[in-house]
Amino acid sequence: MKFGEILLQAGVITKNDLNAALSVQTKNGMALGRILEDEGLISDRDIIDILARQFNLPVIDAIHESSVSEAVLELIDCDHALRTVVFPLQICNDGLEVAISNPLDFNTLDRLAFKTGRNIHPVLTTPTAIFKAIKRFYLKESPAETSPGTYLLVIDDHDLYRSTICSNLKQKGYLPLFTVTVEEAIHIAQQTTPRLILVDTCLKAVSSQMIFERLQQNDSTGNCPIIALTANTTAEEEAFLLRLGFFDVIAKPLNYTRLQARIERALHFYYHGAAPPYAHPFQNDAAHALAG
Repeated sequence: MKFGEILLQAGVITKNDLNAALSVQTKNGMALGRILEDEGLISDRDIIDILARQFNLPVIDAIHESSVSEAVLELIDCDHALRTVVFPLQICNDGLEVAISNPLDFNTLDRLAFKTGRNIHPVLTTPTAIFKAIKRFYLKESPAETSPGTYLLVIDDHDLYRSTICSNLKQKGYLPLFTVTVEEAIHIAQQTTPRLILVDTCLKAVSSQMIFERLQQNDSTGNCPIIALTANTTAEEEAFLLRLGFFDVIAKPLNYTRLQARIERALHFYYHGAAPPYAHPFQNDAAHALAG
């Protein structure tokens, strides 16, 4: 049974609600549950309670307040946990207990079993609870301290680039949140409130204009500077990206000293209300193109 049908059968939504949400999903590709939440028809906790009854699965709350061993955390790396919205809980006799929010995502469960070499025992919880646990146990943020100015969201579907960028950002003291699609990025941003977004404008099957518009239209990603990373280093391309509204444009392959300076510059000017100066001749060319 599909997720929408489960909610319909449980009496949480009406047939009209479902049809309207499916129509929105056809246009933007968002998850059905997220659409219904945005419309105020259900909460993430409603979803979990319904799915728990439907699939006869246990529910767990406040994972971030529990104790999780390093040996368990090593079974699923932070990147994978963020992208798939899962969190390892404990090793049991015949497998691994994993907190999930979507028991219908059989591909993720199968991949986890293959990746860990263990039987996966799913335990349901909300995405919010999973992200809180990821922040505490993987990103080492204690419940008592928050660093709202350090979360940076990286969207890049090239594994090597994404890994290298995130490693560099961690060395500089930032807390990078990495993903491969705009949809995943928006989902993560709704839980973490990043202060800046770095996005590869050459994502597969998505135009740079569509990337920017999707990020700008969402409340969680539309209020922070977005820096474009591009392998197309022509002045015309940079002018086009700046015209779209990207705060800055950085050419690939990346120079990480320059990347660090640009990030600091964006955070300073964006959050302190000053207009960003153009930093180098390539950008000056783009500025002139915009003016013309």
